[in-house]
Amino acid sequence: MNKIRILAVDDNKSLIEMIKEYFKDNSEIKIVYEAHDGNEGIRLIEKKQEEYDIILLDLIMPNKDGVAVLEEMKEKNINKKVIVLTSYNTQDMIRKVSELGICYFMLKPFELDDLERRIIE
Repeated sequence: MNKIRILAVDDNKSLIEMIKEYFKDNSEIKIVYEAHDGNEGIRLIEKKQEEYDIILLDLIMPNKDGVAVLEEMKEKNINKKVIVLTSYNTQDMIRKVSELGICYFMLKPFELDDLERRIIE
């Protein structure tokens, strides 16, 4: 069975390490790439499109925020499943990112087993 391949884009390196550690022995999910700011994230999103299935995306990041990343993906017609992981919780933001085509919005802190369930869905 092929694993679900994840690109994680979050400036919180310890969070990405925690997610990688949680999934390292997982039979269904593998973190294949990580980026720590929006510019690095959009470069990987564009260059590695065939090498990942889902993007985990933070909204508040240096250089380019998650909304700008989503807008750029839309402009470039990059259609990948995106799960937003953020502590930024306003109805306007949830509506805005939903309009940009995300699959799911998870508030930090979240349980890793909840994240796993959302990825597998």
